[in-house]
Amino acid sequence: MRLYYEGESDYSALHLAGAAEEILGAYVKKHGGETAFENLRSATVRISAYLDESSIESNPKEIADIMNHAKNNTKHGSGEVSFSARAEAKDLIDRAIQNYYYLMQFYELEETQLIMQFRHE
Repeated sequence: MRLYYEGESDYSALHLAGAAEEILGAYVKKHGGETAFENLRSATVRISAYLDESSIESNPKEIADIMNHAKNNTKHGSGEVSFSARAEAKDLIDRAIQNYYYLMQFYELEETQLIMQFRHE
């Protein structure tokens, strides 16, 4: 989050936020919860049926690939960059924070100044 706010290393912020989201998500699953990623993917799949004339839900794998495009492209260095690293970092930080808040019920985690700043943007 510090890198995100400094604004000079958006790709690093994106990469680290993606790692944080995955690590915290693993703990959410360990405690029987639904990760922020899973929640957003499920909602997107459900809504997709109303956005398409065919009324057919999108494939969850395709939605996941779209959601993870920037993170995976940055991590593996493959393909052409066609996204805003800053916007994608913000999305990943948001999902990591959602997972963090879920885990607060199981661990003594504090709401840091950076988290509070991010949540109040």
